[in-house]
Amino acid sequence: MKTTLKKTMAALSAAAVVAASAAVMAVPTSAAGVSLTMGSKTLTLAELKAANYQVTLPIGVTDSINSVGFGVTLGEGLTYVDLEASVKKATCLAATNDAGNFVFAPFAYATVPLKAVSGQIAAITVEVSKDAKAGDTYTLSVDGKDSDGVETSYKNGETGESGVPGGGAGTITIVEDPTEPTTEATTAAPTATPVAATTTTAKVATPTKPAKSTSSPKTGDALPVAGVAVAVAVIGGVALVAKKRK
Repeated sequence: MKTTLKKTMAALSAAAVVAASAAVMAVPTSAAGVSLTMGSKTLTLAELKAANYQVTLPIGVTDSINSVGFGVTLGEGLTYVDLEASVKKATCLAATNDAGNFVFAPFAYATVPLKAVSGQIAAITVEVSKDAKAGDTYTLSVDGKDSDGVETSYKNGETGESGVPGGGAGTITIVEDPTEPTTEATTAAPTATPVAATTTTAKVATPTKPAKSTSSPKTGDALPVAGVAVAVAVIGGVALVAKKRK
């Protein structure tokens, strides 16, 4: 497999170089004018589960190229799923080592007339361990080396610039699922409605005048003072009339 990968890389690089030589003359090789980059992603545990534990990250270059060979090393807890070119009409053939934690991919892009590309050149998809939990971070790194650690090179067919690309790294970070704020209904204690004081005025019973008695007072009953005076006057008048009749 290693031999096949190297032959594939050599063939792709050769195609890009041939196309470039038809357009421009070669220029001095650059030590590390281009670097490879690896994207990063932060997602919640719920989002990770919804994606079936698969995460896709971009792989890019910091300057224009037509070809480059790169290797991606997966950190613990990551498994390789897929790698594809992000540039239309570009070729990017990927293969993994026996352990499955390293992916090598030669990238080549050739057009007539020859144009170089920059920015994102590929995308890698990995599977995160199903034991992942909030707070976990998984790392990936990319550089210009094959599975044997042999350095590869990049080539800009327009300018003829070439060299060994620099490397980069990315992360996949799992965070807590956002918690919805719990709205507790605050029930105010019912305010007692003041009850208007009821003023009860006690009615004073009006003394009832005693009914005049039509019967003569019994012996021993006390007569009122006014009654005694009237009685004396009546008796006196009767006595006076009686005396005149005699």
